[in-house]
Amino acid sequence: MPQTRIDMIERIGRYRIVERLGEGAMSVVYRGYDPSIHRIVAIKTLRPEYAHDDVHRARFLTEARAAGTLAHPGIVTVYDVGESEGVPFIAMELLEGMALDRFVAAQPDLSLRTSLRIAIQVAEALDYAHRKGVVHRDIKPENIVCRDAAGNVKVTDFGIAQVGQGTPPDDQAAGTPHYVAPEVLRGQRADSRADLYSLGVLLYWMLSGQLPYQAASVPELLQKIVDDDPAPLVSRHAELPRAARDVVANLLEKSPDRRYQNAEEVIEDLQRIDDRVAERERNWSGERIVPIRVRWTAIMSALVALTVGIGLFAVHRTQERVARDLAFDYGFTLTRQLTLQSAEDLLLDDRIAVQALTDAMAENREIAEISIGDRLGRRLASSGRLLLTTAGEIVAPDQATLLRQRGDVRAYLVQRPGDSDILLFDSPVEYDGRGVGRLQLGLSTEPLVAASRATVLAMLGLAAVTLLAVLIGAYVLSRKLMVPVEIVRRALWKIAQGRFDSRIRLQRRDEFERVFSAFNAMAESLQARLPPGTGGDVQADGNSKSIDGSRPGGDREASSIGGHPAPDGRDGA
Repeated sequence: MPQTRIDMIERIGRYRIVERLGEGAMSVVYRGYDPSIHRIVAIKTLRPEYAHDDVHRARFLTEARAAGTLAHPGIVTVYDVGESEGVPFIAMELLEGMALDRFVAAQPDLSLRTSLRIAIQVAEALDYAHRKGVVHRDIKPENIVCRDAAGNVKVTDFGIAQVGQGTPPDDQAAGTPHYVAPEVLRGQRADSRADLYSLGVLLYWMLSGQLPYQAASVPELLQKIVDDDPAPLVSRHAELPRAARDVVANLLEKSPDRRYQNAEEVIEDLQRIDDRVAERERNWSGERIVPIRVRWTAIMSALVALTVGIGLFAVHRTQERVARDLAFDYGFTLTRQLTLQSAEDLLLDDRIAVQALTDAMAENREIAEISIGDRLGRRLASSGRLLLTTAGEIVAPDQATLLRQRGDVRAYLVQRPGDSDILLFDSPVEYDGRGVGRLQLGLSTEPLVAASRATVLAMLGLAAVTLLAVLIGAYVLSRKLMVPVEIVRRALWKIAQGRFDSRIRLQRRDEFERVFSAFNAMAESLQARLPPGTGGDVQADGNSKSIDGSRPGGDREASSIGGHPAPDGRDGA
């Protein structure tokens, strides 16, 4: 591809051209070298077709006058203004970085504090410019260059700036439509408060990712800016303070009299908000969290409680089953012994002996009731009325309540409302293979219930003590774990503040020793990368871009102090 005249330029004034960085609608930006002081600079010139046009030359010189009178860390520095072969040029500071729009696009999760710090830096640059009588009139992301990953920025492109009370280089409504203040669209003269409106749009965009007004055409957009309220701010930050919303709302007021009256007021409010957010981050109170010491304690306690609960249930069921088996064994054995003892007395119809046996057994606290009848079912002796019918005969048990059977002896469950249940053992009484009567023995289940209750209470007490011990142990251990975590957090906070000489001196004999060593190695690496005398200002590498935002390879949308081409073809509009 043949070289153009722009590409073939080797020298502009005393500056040697190294390469072309990019071009806009009316200007071209080069990387230049000043041999007299051995400095790399950005050289901006008018395109040849505009070099002799009075309007474009006037605008170009306005940019030089506006930026040339400003010496501020947040504003691009102009070193020299001149003319070479009839073409005016500006020699300025060459910045490495990227325009704010590209910076935000590369960081979709841009933090709230970074957005606030960028807005504060732009406000500080505007405050200085306004005090010097310069109104920028074209604050937008493309005219703000981010120099590093921390969001340190500089304001560029004073191509349509208004200097003092002089006549602006273009019509009053020059600027990028989305960022032009309503009063300027109404034909009023732009003042410092118009820049503050543009700052409000910029901050709205950084916080939400959207612009406050959307329209299908430029005329519709301008009408909305003049007449309609901005769309509600839907922040990408869930923790956005109400005060930040109030700052944006104030900056976007239709009337400049209701807006902030100077950038210093904006700086104070934004700095106050940033301080509160920083304090919240230092104290870990931004987003509600469950501390590890509480979370781990709760988890360990829940696991222990679940394990103990399952164990208690299994032990209780086993103990209940064993106790019931013992009760049945005792009942079957006792019933068999009583039938043998009473068999001869029943055969001889000795009622006194049968009653004596019944009375003797009734003294046993475990026996609720005992009844002995003859072979016809008539009661001969009884210790109560529970096992008798109203006619005085022995009760025939309900077969549905039959629990177990061993030989001729059957065990039933008899429920007593308001009292403990009874295990009823029913057996025929035989003598020499001949039935001579019937015996019913009722054993109370109260001892079984009492034993089961005592066992459960004992196990619950043991479980409570175990759970309390685990809870205390887990809480203490988790608090000890938080000590090195807090040390690392504080050390990282110092790094975030630019104190790269911070080191963790604590020695441990566990995995945290590796974490501390990794942190110290990171801090040493960061400190080693700092240029001498920068005091912690880390420069980002890659995606380099000059002060003007020009892109390598002749991207026509590249901007310099002259800015991006406007929709209507005016550079920087």
